[in-house]
Amino acid sequence: MKVLRQYRTDSEAATEAVAAELLARAEPGEVFGLVGELGAGKTVFVRGAVRALGGNPDDVHSPTFTVMNIYRARLPIHHFDLYRITDADDLESTGFFEFAAGGAVSLVEWADKLPYVLKELDFLVSIELDLDGETRLITVSVPDRDD
Repeated sequence: MKVLRQYRTDSEAATEAVAAELLARAEPGEVFGLVGELGAGKTVFVRGAVRALGGNPDDVHSPTFTVMNIYRARLPIHHFDLYRITDADDLESTGFFEFAAGGAVSLVEWADKLPYVLKELDFLVSIELDLDGETRLITVSVPDRDD
């Protein structure tokens, strides 16, 4: 992975603003992987992305049990949560690969849980909480495309 940029945020609004900056020029079919521990701010990031793409950020909630939510915006947004997905068969049954290859922007929480998902990413967004539990380090990377 090649690091493009790092940000420090100290509020949900600042984390949403980073997402808005990154997604303002998103293209159909782009896939953003979101990684970080529970409570790091992955779903908060999605709210900012939905706002940037002209959707209603109040519609955003973690799809932990449904696996995927779809939000209407300038570009459709597919919001995946792979936390409960355990293997390739589980992932395949969700339609992940078909949805991720479509004309929407896909945001994938827990993208690092299954290694073959990482191959689908255009961008990896890592959100780390500092020791104070309030400050976040957000690192945006792009995958190496040597293969």
